[in-house]
Amino acid sequence: MLKNWTGILTIIIFLFIGSSTASAEQPPADHEVFAFLKEAFQSQLSLGESHHTLEEIEAILNPYFTKEYQENFLAEHLFEEKEGYITYGTDFPAYYIPFFSYMDETMVVEEEEGILTVYEFFSSETDMPSLYDDHYEYVKLMQDESSWKVVEWGFEYEEPDFMVENVSINQNNNEESREEKFQEILSGIYSFGFIHNPFNHHSYYFNAPLKAAQIIHERHYLSFVATR
Repeated sequence: MLKNWTGILTIIIFLFIGSSTASAEQPPADHEVFAFLKEAFQSQLSLGESHHTLEEIEAILNPYFTKEYQENFLAEHLFEEKEGYITYGTDFPAYYIPFFSYMDETMVVEEEEGILTVYEFFSSETDMPSLYDDHYEYVKLMQDESSWKVVEWGFEYEEPDFMVENVSINQNNNEESREEKFQEILSGIYSFGFIHNPFNHHSYYFNAPLKAAQIIHERHYLSFVATR
């Protein structure tokens, strides 16, 4: 009896540790990503509220952006004055966190482990003058040792490469899934036919319907499944 309880407790502990590890490896939820980006955007805006030293600016941006990203952002927007360094408003906010709606239109995708892309499609205003036509804006986040950091900013009029690549990957995965499902069905049909007619399973009577189904499948994966 004691051995049984020991085995049960071991299984429970193993499952608990495994589930904790899996959850730790999962990417953050969308609302956590959005909260991080809002804070990152506020840190950028704060640089235009008053003058700062370069050391102060680095301390403000460090929690959210990589060194290279900070350099690109500051090269675009930072001005040196007698009182110190400050940023001004701009018509083209390159390297600023985009004006995401943080609603359903703001998409978060995990391109690969440890890399997130947040993007949104922005349509041009039809009832008022607009500086830009329909376009996409995005930022990429990379997982650091203890947090996430913004590593890239993008502005594209066409669908960005990562969107096209994700669509292609999803299509390939769907096709592979349909192929596996079809092979399972064929396997089941063949087994049934072999049992039903064990002495004639090489005959034209059995093979003709199967060959026909394979031809139909090559033209369209779901044709044979639908007819069954």
